[in-house]
Amino acid sequence: MKPKLSSTVSVVKINDRILEFFLTNIRQQVRIRVEDDTILNIVTSLDGQRSVEEIADQYDVKIDELTALLEYLRSKGILDNVEPKKDFSSYDRFRRVIHFLADYSHSHNHLIAMWERIQGSCVLIVGLGAVGSWVAVNLVQSGVRTIVLMDEDVVDVSNLHRQFGYTETDVGRKKVDVLEERIHFYSKDVKVIKEYRNLDAHALHVFDENHIDLIINCADKPTVDDTSLWIGEYAMGRGIPHIVGGGYNLHLSLIGQTIIPGQSACVKCFQRTLEEENTIDPARVKKLSVKNRKIGSFGPMCSMIASMVGMEAIKVLSGDIKPSNINRRGEFDIYSMDIKYKTYNRRDDCEWCGKSGKYYRS
Repeated sequence: MKPKLSSTVSVVKINDRILEFFLTNIRQQVRIRVEDDTILNIVTSLDGQRSVEEIADQYDVKIDELTALLEYLRSKGILDNVEPKKDFSSYDRFRRVIHFLADYSHSHNHLIAMWERIQGSCVLIVGLGAVGSWVAVNLVQSGVRTIVLMDEDVVDVSNLHRQFGYTETDVGRKKVDVLEERIHFYSKDVKVIKEYRNLDAHALHVFDENHIDLIINCADKPTVDDTSLWIGEYAMGRGIPHIVGGGYNLHLSLIGQTIIPGQSACVKCFQRTLEEENTIDPARVKKLSVKNRKIGSFGPMCSMIASMVGMEAIKVLSGDIKPSNINRRGEFDIYSMDIKYKTYNRRDDCEWCGKSGKYYRS
């Protein structure tokens, strides 16, 4: 491909010997030592219109030296790895997504590989409420072509203020059916697999014959702890990455953890550590009885957490962009707009992923 400086890269001459490239999208700096202005002139003239041979001839440099320079710049994300007319049949629709991925690629072929993984992936979303409904559309808009939707619930009027895709005319209809329609309004090419059931300890076995690349837990019935353990055990036994999708409670929103079997702390690691941290003296606690407790909920918060989940999911599916929430989870405070993260490391004594655990992977 004809070399082109990425549109997201700024070139700054620090002094006569140092040239800096600032990758504005990912806020990274790359500095190289130069002898004169030749490299500066070459780099700033890379417009994607000339071949390596033409550039070498113009600046009177050796082909092998120029090629080495360009390969180095490409490996650092300084050159544009996108060729819109080659290998990207859906470029016009997903142009911005592709250019986002390009910031994390080291070659055109690497970019294609990441994009093909995303488009070829199958994601199971469990629970289509305030987080799951938004996650589904986020993934489809980011290029995922196969979505499995699992939920038994019907649309209720109380869902409309915070859940994506449901309207007054949908009240009483299955959420799975309504969300499938909304996805197909966006793109008929997306394959939607529907499963009309709520999660329990055995429900996921219906997918044993399916190839699932990622499971996102957005279900909170009976509790998020229960659903996380059910999904976690199923996914750990099959080596499937999974994300705890987060939720909303008491003006704090949970930003759930991303779990990669064999590489990160699992759900059991989190559970064991949290139990140890939260151990209290029952003799000092007074039991409070609160009947008909209702937790407030706020639409913008739900969609924001879903966006975070969607970003983590695309990183996982790319196969090469490291997820941020491995071994940690966070809380977002809607009042202060602060996010507080806490680390939960993989435990050697974990009954699932520890060295003697039943799902241990080295």
